[in-house]
Amino acid sequence: MSIEYRTREEPVRAVRGASLTLERGEIVALVGESGSGKTTLGLAILRILPRNAEQTTGTIHYEHRDLGELDRNELQRIRGDQISMIFQDPIAGLNPIITVGQQVEEVITSHRDVSKQQARERALEALNAMQLPDPVRIAKSYPGELSGGMCQRVMIAIATALDPQLLIADEPTASLDVTVQAQILYELERLRDERGTAILLITHDMGVVAQIADRVAIIYAGKMMEVDDVIPLYRQPRHPYTWALLDTLPRLDRRRRSRLRQIPGGLPDLTSEEIGEHCAYLSRCPKALTQCRTDDEPKLSEVIGGRIGQRLACYNPVLEV
Repeated sequence: MSIEYRTREEPVRAVRGASLTLERGEIVALVGESGSGKTTLGLAILRILPRNAEQTTGTIHYEHRDLGELDRNELQRIRGDQISMIFQDPIAGLNPIITVGQQVEEVITSHRDVSKQQARERALEALNAMQLPDPVRIAKSYPGELSGGMCQRVMIAIATALDPQLLIADEPTASLDVTVQAQILYELERLRDERGTAILLITHDMGVVAQIADRVAIIYAGKMMEVDDVIPLYRQPRHPYTWALLDTLPRLDRRRRSRLRQIPGGLPDLTSEEIGEHCAYLSRCPKALTQCRTDDEPKLSEVIGGRIGQRLACYNPVLEV
């Protein structure tokens, strides 16, 4: 899939030939720096991109159906029912002038032929499933009366009230303290284990990825760089960008007062006509070869002799040890 944002000048190539597969009951983490195209890819799945965004190439298949060929009514039946999304800012994602209970009920009545009483009961069940204290009181509250962690649980309750097959979680633990973060991650794992929900976890937190994900897809400047199972990727990353991301994590074996390591430089200009002529990570890569500077951008392909599903886009990967 490729997605561009139209601007007054050149288009921004936010996603460039990205490809990803999710299986039932699997958590796949989409990891990259801010501006790498993670959220854009998630919004494209539900076809709720901003007006100035355009999907230029590619298709989105859900259970053998091309979502791009569905009309508005068919898409509306899928959104919130079979495919749901937890948005990045829980407080902004909730309507401040409607009670929490009404917002959960609205999702249920939009997709199920139930009475108002049945919708209210199901809404309370969804809130209770998120381990919220006193769901009856929470249902009568407005978002502004709840903490950030509670709002995040409400967002998850709305997204999972109808047991979706696919859940897109965009930075679900951002700005939360570690205790609430652990609780949110537990709820996501429970959804996967008890309901078989497939989860696309969009994040830049490699610590969260290690704790919850089954597979990891590393994205940089809108392009997939490496895809692998989580444990092998952490033990032996192959792409220099993946290695650099892991190297920025705090480590117990480093000096106590040493500064956290950083990746020098920044993302390339995604409006440039030169984007795609060579590896997007070239200017920041310590392992760049002449081939990286002269050849076209490496394609994401299966690693020869690697694990099933292990894919890499690099001319000079990190050697296995």
